[in-house]
Amino acid sequence: MIKDAVVKDGKINSELLDELYKEALDLSKLVVKYLQNDKNRDLSHLTAENMGYYTLESNRMTAGIMQSMSWCLMQKGVHSGEISKKQAGEQKSRISDHQLFDDPIGCDTRDFPRDFLNYSSRARALFTRILRLDRIIYDIPAAEDNPVHNLMGKIDGI
Repeated sequence: MIKDAVVKDGKINSELLDELYKEALDLSKLVVKYLQNDKNRDLSHLTAENMGYYTLESNRMTAGIMQSMSWCLMQKGVHSGEISKKQAGEQKSRISDHQLFDDPIGCDTRDFPRDFLNYSSRARALFTRILRLDRIIYDIPAAEDNPVHNLMGKIDGI
């Protein structure tokens, strides 16, 4: 899967990119609708502390989805030739908060709505996949720039 994620020119596989973008867009719509209906949802059973964690996770979730969508749009720009891979690889164009989901929600979530936990899990998984792809594309040196790969290539040629 990973080896098929990036094509020869160093860009993300276009089918995978389309899937990720669609997933981010669909999840965004679901979460927006869910959070808009939050005012109608009775959360009074949550303790004040758990309500704080609920709010924090809501913010993480929306931030992660928006960063994921933004990253996908940037990669679509690379594919269409609107921007260069180098421009997309600049720090300001990449995932900005690598540690966004490093911490668990932080409390017992048994009283949280099931849909909320599902959306949180999906947002975390999507963000993790995109962060991994971002690192593969921009942080791992290309084989021709990697001395170990160069040496292995020379050995294979003997």
